[in-house]
Amino acid sequence: MSDQLSNSDRQLVVLENKLEELNLSSDNDDTAGSSEGKTEALRQLEEELKGVKASQKLMNELLSKSQEEVVTKAAGNQSDSITVTFGAQNSGFQAGNINGGVSGIDFGGK
Repeated sequence: MSDQLSNSDRQLVVLENKLEELNLSSDNDDTAGSSEGKTEALRQLEEELKGVKASQKLMNELLSKSQEEVVTKAAGNQSDSITVTFGAQNSGFQAGNINGGVSGIDFGGK
């Protein structure tokens, strides 16, 4: 998804540059025929620019929602509870669910 966003960012820059160049060249050229062609090209570039901005907005929303879903799923997995029941003896090593290492344990007499 980030690749598509990067591509749309680059496309946005290219379109804005073309639009700027066309606007500058339109200011310098007063020929009627070329003016109509440039006006149409400007209109098309502006429409394409609107489309790229709209798709970029949608991609950002999609990325945001997918990230929220990942966080929600990860948080949901952590809320599972485990019940462990041990015997009546209150000695020795008793462990339910260990999500990591165990160190600093001595097994010996009381």
